[in-house]
Amino acid sequence: MKKIAIAIMLLAILTACAPAVTTAPKPAAPTLLTDKLGTAADLVPTDAEIADAKATLGTGKIGIIPCTMGSEYHSTVANSAVARAKALGITAEVFDPQAKADQQISAIENFVSAGAKVIVICVLDPAVVKPALDAAIAAGVFIVQTSGRESATNGIGISIEDADLGCAAGELAGEAINNNLGGKGVVAILDYPDLPNVVIRADNIESCLKKTAPNATIVGRYKGGTTDFGQTSMENALQAYPDIDVVASINDAGAYGALTALQAAKKDPAKTFIVGIDAEANAKDLIKAGGMYYGTVDTNPSGTGVMAIDAAIKLLAHATLQKNIKVDVVKMTKATLK
Repeated sequence: MKKIAIAIMLLAILTACAPAVTTAPKPAAPTLLTDKLGTAADLVPTDAEIADAKATLGTGKIGIIPCTMGSEYHSTVANSAVARAKALGITAEVFDPQAKADQQISAIENFVSAGAKVIVICVLDPAVVKPALDAAIAAGVFIVQTSGRESATNGIGISIEDADLGCAAGELAGEAINNNLGGKGVVAILDYPDLPNVVIRADNIESCLKKTAPNATIVGRYKGGTTDFGQTSMENALQAYPDIDVVASINDAGAYGALTALQAAKKDPAKTFIVGIDAEANAKDLIKAGGMYYGTVDTNPSGTGVMAIDAAIKLLAHATLQKNIKVDVVKMTKATLK
């Protein structure tokens, strides 16, 4: 008995001296890095992160507020996000603000009241919606911003770089000039000077076009952005410069107006070229038809919606990830659309 007692005492002493096995606590918040731009691959969640996100979400939801559901790009982002969330067993709901910033404020407040833990938003006017977003953040809601980054102060900004978009469009226009006009096209650029980020896009259309086709002549930058602006601007530009044979636009919508004006001016479709941005279905149909519409740049709205939900999962799982995420762009022509 005495030997047994001694053995028990020794075991107790050894156990007390042995290092304790501890499990590292999970972080209480995500770690957001700012040393570089992340990519879609950085957002892909692990099974463990999905499980953690669901546990954090509980009976809550992800609120999705596009700029509008009335455009192909923004509705595709929102619908893709809902589909991604549903595939992962997560509740996501869309509110259409109809391109009105005050409606976005109401949507933010309603989602917070309804228990949303993440809000995915395309911010129409950062200054107008800031107080509502600040209140949501104070309530513990994470913000995932698409089409910009400035409002996602506690979350993730997922955005195409306007410089990349503009450069891709400028390169397409330059390629059309080199391949079909002997490098000496006469170019009008459709801009939208009201928005600083779109000006960056137009600046890069111009710089990359000049690099690609240095002998081309750029006669000016005109207001586009909408079909009506594009048509009116191109009608005026053609009066001053009837030799315009290339239009590079900051979006497809403005390019449609330019197309109408060029057709009305009886420009030769075999020697006139239009490049847009957004890869809208109508633009792709026009490109495939083989008329003046030479190319467009794909802004990947479907992929952006998936990335937004993946970012929400990473935030809810308190993961470590880049705060700013880049969306890659793709140049589209008749050859690539085949």
